Amino acid sequence: MTVAAEFSEGPELELASQGRRLAAYVLDIVLFAFTLGIGWLIWLLVVGQRGQNPGKQLLGMHVVREDGSRAGLGWMLLREIVAKWAVFVVLDLVLSPVNPGLAGAITLVAFAIAALWCAWDANRQCLWDKMIGTYVVEADTSGGMRGTSSAERSAENLETLQDLHARGLLTDEEYEERRARELENL
Repeated sequence: MTVAAEFSEGPELELASQGRRLAAYVLDIVLFAFTLGIGWLIWLLVVGQRGQNPGKQLLGMHVVREDGSRAGLGWMLLREIVAKWAVFVVLDLVLSPVNPGLAGAITLVAFAIAALWCAWDANRQCLWDKMIGTYVVEADTSGGMRGTSSAERSAENLETLQDLHARGLLTDEEYEERRARELENL
């Protein structure tokens, strides 16, 4: 399923399947537990700028915003720490004075519903994705997102070459040679 209508610009993006999202979620829980949270958080800080968390990086997915741009580190921290965890910790703290045992059960059920929401949602969004306006999409093996054509990649490469040449990091000959190769790809 693609979601071109949801995004204001950019190429069509292929939504990640519910199964793949669930696998990434389980993988994140295992990695979090195995690294006592510290390794997982450091990993998130490294890959979060690319719109990924550890599980999504390993399974080739990215988080994108409503306009189709990749979520940056700030968006990933908002999504992973605030929307996924802090909301449910606050819910548990609010319910605990009433009945501590029941509060934990209610929080766990609410968290499971929020996580599984993508299974029946038309845009495959979990509740935290809906809260902050993000989508999870498949990524291709070249590091770009699926749906990006070779022409679009070549156009991006041409812009990068032009920028490198303008900064003086490429000689005129290097620039023209690389530019010619990219133009052949169009």
